[in-house]
Formats: sequence, C-alpha cells, structure tokens
Amino acid sequence: MDKHTVISNRQMLAIVALATVGTSSLYAPATLVHYGGRDAWYLVLMGGAIGIINVSVFVWLNRLYPGRNYISVILLVFGRWIGGPLALMSTLFYIDVGTWVLREFSQFFVIALEPTIPIVWYLIVGALMCGYAVRLGIEVIARVSEIIFFITMAAFIAIYSVLINQYHPEYLLPVLEHGLLHPLKGLMLSVSWFGDVMFISMILNHVRQTKQTPYYIAGAMGVILFILLLAVVTCIVVLGAEATSTFTYPSISLIQNISLFRNIERFDAALVAVWVMSAFVKITVYFWAGLQALSTVFRLRHPGRFVWPLAGAFVISSQYKAWGLIEISNFYDQYAWYFVLFQLGLPMLVLLAALARGKLSAAS
Repeated sequence: MDKHTVISNRQMLAIVALATVGTSSLYAPATLVHYGGRDAWYLVLMGGAIGIINVSVFVWLNRLYPGRNYISVILLVFGRWIGGPLALMSTLFYIDVGTWVLREFSQFFVIALEPTIPIVWYLIVGALMCGYAVRLGIEVIARVSEIIFFITMAAFIAIYSVLINQYHPEYLLPVLEHGLLHPLKGLMLSVSWFGDVMFISMILNHVRQTKQTPYYIAGAMGVILFILLLAVVTCIVVLGAEATSTFTYPSISLIQNISLFRNIERFDAALVAVWVMSAFVKITVYFWAGLQALSTVFRLRHPGRFVWPLAGAFVISSQYKAWGLIEISNFYDQYAWYFVLFQLGLPMLVLLAALARGKLSAAS
C-alpha cells in the first residue's frame, strides 16, 4: 500500500502545516504565557528555530538514503539487533501521538456538542473516519489537506485581523524584562509542538522531489511559525498575559466577543471548525505513518489489511489516555521531553550514526 504513490511539494506543505499548527494554536498561548509571560512570543521563535533544525535532520536522512522512510533507515544504519527495537519504539511513538490527538479530538466534542454521549462513540467515529482516509492512501489525504489548508489559513488570518481594533501593544512591554534565558523554561514544550512535523520522515519518500522541495519544507515551517506567533501575540495584546494564562483555550475565549455590524458574531464556531479539520488531518497522517512503520518493521506484504485492527487499537488506547482536556494539556506540558526524545533526540542519533557509517564505508 502506498509504495508507488507520489504527492506534490504543495500537498506536502499543506499536510505538514495543517497537522502541526491546528491543535497547537489552541493550547500554545496559555501554556507558553505560563512560562514566558508577555515574552511568550520569544519561546515561539526559539522553538521554531529548533524546529527547523529538527526537520532538516529528516531531509538530510532522506538525501543520504533516497527512497527509504525513517524506519527503514534506522534498520539499515543500526541493523536488526539494535535497529529493530529502536524502529519498533519509533513505530509505537507514531501510534501513541495519533491516539493522544484522537482523545483530544473526541474530548473536545464531548464538551462542545453533547456531554451525555459516551466518549467512546466519538473515538470510534473518529478512528473510522481516519481509518477510511488511510485506506484510500496518502494521495487522497494530500488532496483533502490541500483544500483544507487554504480554508484554515484564510480563517486564521481573517479572525485575528478582525481583532486589530482591540489590540493593546503596550501589553508586550517591557520586552524581555528578565533577560533572554528566563522565558526559556518552557522551551522544551515549544520544541515539542514544532516537533510534530516528525511524520514528514515517513512522507518524504512519497514526495515528487524537485529543486524547490527544501523551499516548500521551509515554507511549511514558516507557516507554522507565523500562525503560532500570531495566536500567541494576539492573545497577549488583547487579553493580557495574566488573563491568557488562566484560559485553557484563550484563542476561543477572545474570539467569542467579536461582533461585526452588530449582527455577525460567533466567530469562535469558525475557529472550532478549523481546529476540527486540522486535528482530523493530524490523526490521519500519524495513523498512516504508524501503519507504514509497522509495515516496514514487520515486513507486511498487505498493510491495508491492518487498517481496521489498528483503528481498533487507536480507540482502546485513546479511551484510557486521560480523563479530560486539563489532564491532556498537563501531560503535554510535563512530558514534553518524551516527545522531543523521539522527535529530535533519536533522529539526531540516527543521522550521526549514518554519517559515521558513510565515512567508514568511504575509508574502506
């Protein structure tokens, strides 16, 4: 499944940007302001800088081993005895991230739609939708993402632009009052959000690569950085840093008060719709990446047969992840190191080992 499928650079950009920016834009303002106060924008910039390094690692590995996904590179570089366990752990990480987002996705529906419906039904529906998309293949996911991308970006820009008359730039002052190092207490969390681009490691070998491919990847990181920065700065200059840190979803809270021409309001519904679409893309691409990884590790000839069993595993795992959105947010905060370990730590180790292996081969 998906061995011969190819997507365009533009579709890759859409997938990467959507899957990373959607869910993060809701949590980022409150959590980053908790660490950085009015200087939370600085955390976004520093996280984005490390995020560019992160994605560059996967691009470099793809150039060293064209046509191979990240899991197959691990197996090739370290061999079956060492690489096997590392590849399996990375595979489980893809699946684990997908289940966390599925739980977050379903928990949000419980709160926003109908609390009396057991969350397991939302989990089942979400897993079936994503499983169906994965069954159709990465090309279909890419085409859908390309459409959603323009809707999402237009919605974000339009919503935050409407708030311009409520901006108080003085809320950002004084800039970096406590120095450059003080806000970096929350850097690990910021890096983990940008590290969500990790699934690109499984997609790159399906991209119709050209000389412009690196620019599209950089463009995707630029879009992510811009939207997260826009979300954080807007919340600070409208609500203030202290108020922003008290909300779970400050972006939704500030948008609820928007009213145009005294009759047009409820813009928060538009933001929720955008978030739901981007969350769906994120679950789907991690589902797809997890299935591809399983196929590589266990050498599955017909991975498509494992879509629905994996969807069932997603539901079961997501059911017992957390009790609510607060617990999910706390987990992302307290265990950011876990995500960064697999997003950046292990890939860096693989790259260094690959470069060393190449030098040894050249020397011999």
